[in-house]
Amino acid sequence: MMSTPAEIISEVKTDLLHASISLKKEENERNQKEDSERLLKARRAIEAYLEEKRLNQAISDGWDE
Repeated sequence: MMSTPAEIISEVKTDLLHASISLKKEENERNQKEDSERLLKARRAIEAYLEEKRLNQAISDGWDE
């Protein structure tokens, strides 16, 4: 049995909607991953800065004594 033009259009609309939802989901997942990577990089930079600050303070304390 052949589909009517209205049925075909409805199927195409449904397929487009599903494709749009899938693309949006992929975009959201990619954005979350990028955000997590940026946050981790920032955390590591802060930790490195604090460690360098502690080391500089320890070295400075050692020279003063």
